[in-house]
Amino acid sequence: MENMLTLTVNSTHFYLVDLRPGWLLVDAGWGLTQFTAQLKAYQIPFTAIKYVLFTHHHPDHAGLIQDVRNASGAKLIIHSKQIPFLENLRAFYAKKGGTYVPIRVEKDDLVNPSREKLAAIGIRGEILETPGHSEDSISLAMDSGAAFIGDLTVPAAAGEEQIGEVCQSWKLLLAHGVTRFYHSHAEPFAADQIRGQLAAACR
Repeated sequence: MENMLTLTVNSTHFYLVDLRPGWLLVDAGWGLTQFTAQLKAYQIPFTAIKYVLFTHHHPDHAGLIQDVRNASGAKLIIHSKQIPFLENLRAFYAKKGGTYVPIRVEKDDLVNPSREKLAAIGIRGEILETPGHSEDSISLAMDSGAAFIGDLTVPAAAGEEQIGEVCQSWKLLLAHGVTRFYHSHAEPFAADQIRGQLAAACR
């Protein structure tokens, strides 16, 4: 498995994956003060974060992405299906109030990077479309068997409107050899836990 660290802010897990050198940050939502304090506790400066990726556009996963980029100089890894949803995130903060720095997609960011491009920066794996929790949800499935899945709904908890997409997303992850899942609001769990739910909930 990857050398990785978990930062937890207000019950949301963000993950740092060691790229040797530098780090990939998977998700960065709210709580900039707490987020910064946890980085300091790990003795990781912002400048050590070389790449950032968010699993979906909800504020607890993407609200700090541009703040982190501005502090670190990190490049964004993003799927093209996520780009239209950036406006939804901006509108959420405009209505709610509070501080939000809109995410910008720059010309040197990695949009829909291939396995080869990811490997070139130290990420051995691929980005998969895994809707179910939200339309723009993606997962990062590593060749090691680890996958960072954001808030992907487990089959046993999926509603009638979700279940089709949810089942397809989990089947896709399993087909890519994922053995351990890193969820944003739960402890890591093994693939066997999902296989049983798929058998019961999915056709």
